[in-house]
Amino acid sequence: MLPASRCPDRPLRGQFQDDDWSRPAASGGNGSLIRILLRGVRSWLEIGELDRLGRVQQLTMKGSVAIAAASAALASAAATPAKIEARQSGTSSGSLPTVTVKGNAFFAGDERFYIRGVDYQPGGSSDAEDPIANVESCKRDVAEFKKLGINTVRVYTVDNTKDHDECMSMLADAGIYLALDVNTPKYSINRGSPAESYNDVYLQSLFATVDAFANYDNTLLFFSGNEVINSDNTTNCAPYVKAVTRDLKQYIGSRGYRSIPVGYSAADVESNRYDMAQYMNCGTDDQRSDFFAFNDYSWCDPSSFTQSGWDQKVEKFSNYSLPLL
Repeated sequence: MLPASRCPDRPLRGQFQDDDWSRPAASGGNGSLIRILLRGVRSWLEIGELDRLGRVQQLTMKGSVAIAAASAALASAAATPAKIEARQSGTSSGSLPTVTVKGNAFFAGDERFYIRGVDYQPGGSSDAEDPIANVESCKRDVAEFKKLGINTVRVYTVDNTKDHDECMSMLADAGIYLALDVNTPKYSINRGSPAESYNDVYLQSLFATVDAFANYDNTLLFFSGNEVINSDNTTNCAPYVKAVTRDLKQYIGSRGYRSIPVGYSAADVESNRYDMAQYMNCGTDDQRSDFFAFNDYSWCDPSSFTQSGWDQKVEKFSNYSLPLL
């Protein structure tokens, strides 16, 4: 089991150094892009793999596989826009205090903040649209949110090129924060090929979403991933999830934005959920998660706190040092 206070001796490395964040995907022609990707492949060779027991093992990769990964990433990048331009966010008109993490809890100013919210994604996963860019539906739905007495909505996908000022202001005026997934159906870590999908075009999309929402006071947090690891044989994705979390946190800091919490939302997989929680809670402050979320569907009627096993989950996480969602 990985102690929460430390990571493996070999550091988790991502694809880019600080000065690569603003580099266009195709700057300097394909030669520059290939060099960037190959540098990324060398980093991938040094990423540890979280196995189902929570240990970190060295991930080995043959040279031919590394070149294939670079070629696949190059083809993916070439098929998409060279640089994703986000719409710069405005500032929420409401007077909501920004939310921060202190210890294992969220705070709005000096007051403890407890999340009471709903998922908000009209169309669902099959026909996902950006609900924060649709002013008419946002106005209609915010009125219903106020009746429910919620203080948070979670949105799974947005279009970072659209204007979100009006809806974010309506949410702020209603006392509602946004918990936002930065991945989209088009730009996300592919659990079947995580190395190829973790590339510069993907990161540019994530950073563009951060740019689009960082200046809203009622942006509560960013999810770096959602249920990427959904079985015992997909734990090889763990280093990439952690790398994305680190990349987002360092990007937020490098751009001078306020400290917006970044964390991961785990799937309902009992065999590796706690190991992943420990893994995301190790390393330096700019590497570790600010919170950890997990999905769990065991406590459903006619179950109970003890029948569902939630009493054991509470006991297991009783000394966990990050906020839990």
